[in-house]
Amino acid sequence: MPIDQLSPSQQAAVTYVSSPTIVTAGAGSGKTRTLTTKIAHLVNDLGYSPDRILAITFTNKAAAEMKSRLQRATQRPANDFPWVRTFHSACFKILKAHCDLLGYQKPLMIHDDSQQKTHLKKVLAELNLDKKYLYGAGSMISHAKNSGDPQKFLNLHGKLPRKLEIYRKYNEMLEQNNSIDFDDILLLTRDLLIKFPEIRDRYQNSFDYILVDEFQDSNDIQNQIIDLLLRDGRLTVVGDDYQSIYKFRGADPFHFINFPRKYCDARIFKLEENYRSTTEIVAASDALIANNSQRMEKTCFSRRKGELIHVKSLPTDDAEAAWVAKKCWEYVGYKKITMQEIAILYRTKFTSLPFERALRSERLPYNMVGAQGFFQRREVQDLNAYLISAVNVRDDVSFERIINVPKRGIGPGALKKIFAAKERDMSLQDACRKALRRNILPKKAMVELDKLLSFIEAIGKEKPDTALRKVVMEMEYGEYIKSIAENEEDVISRMENIKQMIYDASQKDSIASYLEDAALIRDDQDTADKKNGIRLSTIHAAKGLEFKVVFVVALEEGILPHGRSFDARDEKKHDEGIEEERRLMYVAMTRASDYLHLTSSRTRRGEATIESRFLDEIPEDLQDRQ
Repeated sequence: MPIDQLSPSQQAAVTYVSSPTIVTAGAGSGKTRTLTTKIAHLVNDLGYSPDRILAITFTNKAAAEMKSRLQRATQRPANDFPWVRTFHSACFKILKAHCDLLGYQKPLMIHDDSQQKTHLKKVLAELNLDKKYLYGAGSMISHAKNSGDPQKFLNLHGKLPRKLEIYRKYNEMLEQNNSIDFDDILLLTRDLLIKFPEIRDRYQNSFDYILVDEFQDSNDIQNQIIDLLLRDGRLTVVGDDYQSIYKFRGADPFHFINFPRKYCDARIFKLEENYRSTTEIVAASDALIANNSQRMEKTCFSRRKGELIHVKSLPTDDAEAAWVAKKCWEYVGYKKITMQEIAILYRTKFTSLPFERALRSERLPYNMVGAQGFFQRREVQDLNAYLISAVNVRDDVSFERIINVPKRGIGPGALKKIFAAKERDMSLQDACRKALRRNILPKKAMVELDKLLSFIEAIGKEKPDTALRKVVMEMEYGEYIKSIAENEEDVISRMENIKQMIYDASQKDSIASYLEDAALIRDDQDTADKKNGIRLSTIHAAKGLEFKVVFVVALEEGILPHGRSFDARDEKKHDEGIEEERRLMYVAMTRASDYLHLTSSRTRRGEATIESRFLDEIPEDLQDRQ
């Protein structure tokens, strides 16, 4: 975009290049446009060579979009901008060129999540540690590397037994494979630039200007890398500390807030006009975030009048979902707003189920942004497969799914023998009984298979919620979740899904009726119109998106703010946790351009709730309480 089409504050941020610059940009203020225009200004007006500009984004999608915009703005091909990349992509480009200096051979390979888990399983086996430590070990290693000082991190954090040995053996396995993991990319690039001054000088001399988008999401090691690559203070960072919501990934808004103190000659530019949302939405979200003590202050505003913020409390979670679904119909039918312009946002995944059911009841198509529907999630499908096997002995697909989940010693070899014993029109369960009678399986498999068949037969007589509880407890499914989860957040999310599932089942009289309802919802999601449906999304997944109508739902203590945020033992961590949750609420509210609804339920999963404190932080004169 030509500079003269920008606002005065955007123009000032674009044209200033004399010292380190921070652009603090409110939601909907055009920060991406400003950053892209600044790069085009450097190339078109100031004569910078595009291949000597390092522009860092946080996602591959953002990098591709920036290159596309730069093509149009500079009339140059995308290949002319080889250093418009994500942090990891830019660092790997540097690392793979010089990996031999760190003892690796070229080409250097990156091992993916699956390969990392394979290594960790071997490490745990070598150390005679239970496989239940798998998710904890992976999470610990990732956090240690992202801290920038793994040894210090491991000494101070984590309760994992023999954690130092796990870390050492895991890295030895990577080295033996001439490979690194994703978290090594930043750590090793930082080490390379520190240990080899000639490499550092080479890249400092390669970049005439450095720009970083979404700077509020940077972590310690990323900031160290920027410092190591920076020459002559030619740096611009852009972001919004109000929207820093990735602390669980190591992001720290301190780097953004501290920028003017770190660079004494830094210039601050504020983009405060919101071009997306109405005056009421901007004022309400600004009032909310003003309760955070750690922030770089700005006063956001909009020139577009709209409606007050609609706040609604419902008696139950099902009533809340039904009310939201009916309101969606009103927007579609009376205000002619398309379904893809409506979003239902929530803090935690388990809260999606009542809304999926309500939208199905109202015949409203929907799709999940960056996630699966409730009944498509692995843990939900596993537990449902137990129930299906209990009431339908002929469902071989479901029984095969859970015959060795959790692992019970019925591996591929045993399964092959069972299938060999299976006669035409014989169910897999009956084939298992035949295999037991013929004594054709290893002893452990025989014992475990007999237990499984007896267990399945027994739970078929139970109420659906009781049956599910027994699967979780007696089959040790909770421990299994820990062995397959990516990290602690994933464990908590999956266990919350199971808790929601059990509550949902408690509302049904029989396993059959519960499974029928689940199948109908799953079928709706399978056939959903992915482009034109109402968006259901966690707040994290919705960051960067915008909708005409937004419902932020399940606004209760323990959900938003999440219970983990105020479980911290010391006051500092408690306050930091609440401020992170408040930023999450801010992100949710500022996704709306025209209409914003904030809803809560007085009971959820049959238990009494307390309304979120964040609703009290929105001025009453901006609320339409119903």
